[in-house]
Amino acid sequence: MKRKLQLSGIFIILLVVFVIGLKGTFDGYYGFYYENKNYEKPLAYSISENIAQSKPVNIFTSYTGFDTGYGFYAPNVASDFVMSFELKDQHGNILEQKNLPHFKNKESRVRYTTVFNMFLDKISDQKSYDSKYYQYLDIIIRQIAAHVMKENPKAASVTTRLYLYDYPTIADFRQGKTNENLILIDEFKH
Repeated sequence: MKRKLQLSGIFIILLVVFVIGLKGTFDGYYGFYYENKNYEKPLAYSISENIAQSKPVNIFTSYTGFDTGYGFYAPNVASDFVMSFELKDQHGNILEQKNLPHFKNKESRVRYTTVFNMFLDKISDQKSYDSKYYQYLDIIIRQIAAHVMKENPKAASVTTRLYLYDYPTIADFRQGKTNENLILIDEFKH
């Protein structure tokens, strides 16, 4: 009897985790693709939402942290880098400065920001990759810069800078230093 009770408890917890994960997947998908649109929720979405919003499940997930989603526990490494572009005309006058290329849809922006994960290798102390890998990273940056330059037909050159955020420490924050700094990692002129 005790074993059946334990297995039932494990099954219920796994079921709750599955339902919360399913609801989170639907929330993410419909929130991303149908942000400002009306849509009819699929039956699985409605059922998972009703279960997740029931009082006992809602209290359990709030107290255990299951309702935060697993992404809550992972660092968002991609947001730690910034790439800036400075476009100049043939006389050296600055035409524009921007941090993002122009994107036609949201998926492109998400894919673009995930490329920053690779740039962690540029700052790691271990140089475990051969030099061709670092050349590959430089090629990616140069290709992005070439694409940004094509967006402005008046541009004759582009300077691309890769920065890393340097967030204030807790001690700095307590002293009122709340602004982050940007540390220059690499610079390319095209």
